[in-house]
This record gives sequence, C-alpha cells and structure tokens, in this order.
Amino acid sequence: MQERTKNFVILGLIFGVFIAFFVTGRFLINVDELPKLNKGTLIVPHVDIDKLGLTHDGEPFTNRNTRGQWWLGYVADGTCDTACKNGLFYLMRQLERSLDRDASRVSRLIIHTAPPNPELRAFLDENVAGMVEIDGPADTINTLLLPAMDSSSDSASHHIFLISADGLIFMWYPTHEDMDDVLLEADKIRDDLKRTLKGSLVG
Repeated sequence: MQERTKNFVILGLIFGVFIAFFVTGRFLINVDELPKLNKGTLIVPHVDIDKLGLTHDGEPFTNRNTRGQWWLGYVADGTCDTACKNGLFYLMRQLERSLDRDASRVSRLIIHTAPPNPELRAFLDENVAGMVEIDGPADTINTLLLPAMDSSSDSASHHIFLISADGLIFMWYPTHEDMDDVLLEADKIRDDLKRTLKGSLVG
C-alpha cells in the first residue's frame, strides 16, 4: 500500500470513530438522564439573600452576615411537623456534626416567615440549639425561590437550602417523614457539602 493511500485510510478511520461518537452522543444518549455531580437541585440563577428582606433581632441580615461560613438554611412557617423535625435534626444538626473537621465551616440558620408556635419553639430550644434565627417575608421568599423549585412545591417552607459564604442560595433539598427517605436525603446533602467544602478555601 502506498504511503499516501495508507495515510488516507488512517485519516478515514479517525474520522469514522469521531462520527460514531458524535452520532451516539447526539441521538442515542439522553443527556438529561446522565448522572450529575450535584445531588440536590440547583437554584438557577442563584438567589442573593440581600433580596429576601431578612432581619436578625430587628437588624438587616445580609451577605455581610454570611461571610466566612457556608450555611445550611431552613425556611419555617411557624409550625413543625414530623418532616420539619427530621429536617432540622437529621438533615441539619446531625449532618453538620458528621462533617468532622469541616463541621466548623458550616453554620445552621432558620428563616421564620411567621412566629414559631410552642411546638416549634420547644423543638428549637431542646433539640437543635445553636441555629441562627432570622425573620423574613413569606411572599418575597416564595417569589424568589419557588421558580427554581419542583413544580409540586407551593411554598419554600419546610425545605433545606445551601447558602454560600457570599450569601447566595444555590441549592435546595426537600424534607421527609419517612426515615429511609431522610437518610437518603442526608447522603445527598453531605455529598454536595463535602464537594463544595473541598473546592473552597472559605471557613
């Protein structure tokens, strides 16, 4: 085989492989079904907490208050059912502690859109002490967060959010009554947090 013909054959094989990969990727693989790195649901675009109108002890709570830490946030509507308690205790308090040496880089906060009823107040004081408690308007919070959430959700309340050190809410997770679902969700949040913390110098 002449050298020129040989080169054309090799070139044809290279292009053949390229075309085969292109056709497979374009027509046979559903990109939406491929596994994604993040386990929670991304909020796109991210929501700046400065836009939520939050207050802490009557003073504005802004991205100045979040600097230096990553945050697990929970939106409460004044009540707390089983899913709420599982979220606050297992998906936030216990999960934070499971981060070992990275635990000090993560803080917990709860956004009250209504005054906590006695059951929620007691649970916060007796079971998940140490959360930063802030207040915020339900309408504004729902308006900004719901568009990025599952269509089955009609409120941002009783969901968990990851908040960056510069005050951007960038991911959310549901809470659950069933303990098997709680444990699965905890694994998702932990994986996302560990990946985030590993790639960050903050905290």
